[in-house]
Formats: sequence, structure tokens, C-alpha cells
Amino acid sequence: MTSASPSPKGGQASQPGELVKRATSGVLLVTLTAILTVAGLWPFTLMIAAGGAILAWEWGQLTRNRAWDVSFYIHAASVVAACIFTAAAAPAWIPLGLLGAGMLGVAFLGASPAERVWSALGVLYLGIPCCLLIAFRSDPSFGIVAVFFLFLVVWSADTAAYFVGRTLRGPKLAPAISPGKTWSGFAGGLVVPTLLAYGYALWLGGTSAFGVALTGVGLAFASQMGDLAESAIKRTFDVKDSGKLLPGHGGLFDRADGLVGAVLAAGCLAWFRNTLTPAQSFLIWP
Repeated sequence: MTSASPSPKGGQASQPGELVKRATSGVLLVTLTAILTVAGLWPFTLMIAAGGAILAWEWGQLTRNRAWDVSFYIHAASVVAACIFTAAAAPAWIPLGLLGAGMLGVAFLGASPAERVWSALGVLYLGIPCCLLIAFRSDPSFGIVAVFFLFLVVWSADTAAYFVGRTLRGPKLAPAISPGKTWSGFAGGLVVPTLLAYGYALWLGGTSAFGVALTGVGLAFASQMGDLAESAIKRTFDVKDSGKLLPGHGGLFDRADGLVGAVLAAGCLAWFRNTLTPAQSFLIWP
């Protein structure tokens, strides 16, 4: 799973060379993501499953200070299996049951109560969005456009928050959690995705542009909350980046945190509107 915008996060200052490195790796990742999204359900599923395994590895590094332990293999295996069964159109209880089994497995192996809780939380927090993305992509009518809509909202929220926050600066949004983020950046990360969502609806047709714009602002808000949630987790464990996989960005979780929040919000919306056509439920409005 990936959410890669060519910009840094928040309002963190960066040297020109660092910005070039971030932009280059970000653009390459966005391009690869777009190609695999369009290529079909199974290439997309393999990408998401691989991303889920990487996130499991980073979660172990982050919360247990161990990567190649048994908990990682259980976490990764449960997420990959859940992704495959989701793509195969299995009943929802099967992937959820696999994630639940993985959660119980890592909780049993934890060396302390805190480690058990964090390990179990990671299976659900990172596994459910993987399955939801595949479920959205599986929609035969709106799967591709819905996934690209999510990417558009998350990438634009991240990019706008950075550039607006760096330009306007002002009061800090949550200095105790993420000192670089500002209220101006937060506002920019809501306004720009909303406008893009409105334009996306006009391009798509057959839906209410106002309804899609409201969806866009809600998902952009959830994306920024996902970003803050990851910052809070890293602050808890006194870690700067979740990994070093992406040059100039850190780990995959550093780039997927906003997507996790937005996909969870989209999943809640699909749950209340129509679980049979989850992509259509947050993209098509009367």
C-alpha cells in the first residue's frame, strides 16, 4: 500500500537537495502505483499485499524494536492472506477472521502487556485499510476511479499542507505531537483536496459535485488525522522515521499514514451506505 506525494510532510524545513531527492522518489512511487492500479485487480492486490508486509516489518521495528521476529511473520502472513481472499471475493468474515487470528497470534507472543497491545493493534490498523483498498478496486464499475480519487485526495492534502504551511506559517497545529505542522497547513490540506474533488466529480459525471466535494474534505481531514496518529506513535517510541525504505521520505508508513486514515474513513462511509458496491458508495451521490 502506498501514498507517495512528491513533497515532504508537514512544515518541516528541507534543503534543496533533500527536496529533489524526495520529489524524485515520490514521483517514481506515484508512477508505479498508478501503473499497477490500472493494470488490473491482481497486480493491484499484489502491490497492496507487498505494502502490507512492509508495513508489518516497519511496525515491528517501531513498536518492538525488532523486525525479523515471529510476530512479524504472523502479522505479514495474516495481512497478505486477507488481501488475497478479499481480491478473490471471499465473504468479509474470512479476511476479517484472518486478521483477527493474526492479532491474537502476535498478542500471545508479546513480551509485555504493552508490546502485546501494540502488536495486536498494528495487525488491524494496517491490515484493514489494505483489504478495504482491494475491496474498492474490486468494484467493476467504479473501482479504478474510486482508488484514484482516494490517491488524489491524500496526495493533494499532504502536498498542500506542506507548501501552504511553509509559506504562511503561523500557529502550530499540535506542537507536542508534530512540531512542524501548522494550522495554515492544515487548512490548506483541506481546501485544495476539496476543490480537486469538486473538479474530479465534474470530470466523472453522473454524481453530485457538491457531494463529492464534501466527501473530499472529510477524507482529507481523515488523512491529516492519520498523519498525526503516526506522528503520535513515533513520538511514543521516540522514533523519527518508521524506516529508510524511501530515499528522502523515510519508511513506507511515513508515506502511507494519511492513506490509512482516509481509507478507514471511506470504509466507514461504505459500511453505512452500501457494502456491496463500496467504491460507488463514497463516489456517487444523488
